[in-house]
Amino acid sequence: MISQPLLSQFYRSQRKNMSDAAQISSAQSRTESHSAEAIAQRFFNAYREQDVAAMVALFAPNGTVEYVPFKLKGSVEEAGAGAWNALIDAFPNLTNRVLNIRQDGSGLVAYVDVMIGGTQTKDVFGVPNQNQSYDLRHLFVIETNQQSQISSMVSFWDNADWYQQLGKTSLTD
Repeated sequence: MISQPLLSQFYRSQRKNMSDAAQISSAQSRTESHSAEAIAQRFFNAYREQDVAAMVALFAPNGTVEYVPFKLKGSVEEAGAGAWNALIDAFPNLTNRVLNIRQDGSGLVAYVDVMIGGTQTKDVFGVPNQNQSYDLRHLFVIETNQQSQISSMVSFWDNADWYQQLGKTSLTD
């Protein structure tokens, strides 16, 4: 039979182990919520909600955005918010579907594979409105800083495919 003092000591150690595990789990959750992957997910959630202010708020004050196919690069306020507002205005049902997010070993860089699409209702970025829809795969590289803010976002997609889906027949017009 196990002695009462030994049993009490066992239960105390188990409670301490459970408490330690809960603290470790809580610390991991905080770390995970500040990872590039979590920040990227918050960005695309805000984009899906068409909340440009929330999207911008995820960036560092000197954060940059680059849309490679548009040859657009600049501050989040100009290149980012400018492009997002123009796209949301021209595609009122603009949405996205995140397919995959991976991050590097540091937890500071996320690679996002996402489908973005909507139906055009206005001319935008040199594409005349023909009331066409698009659904196009994009790759975003999102770099974050130690303060859990986006410092840089670079996006790639097949612009010729985007034009084709929207009915633009010439790349030189």
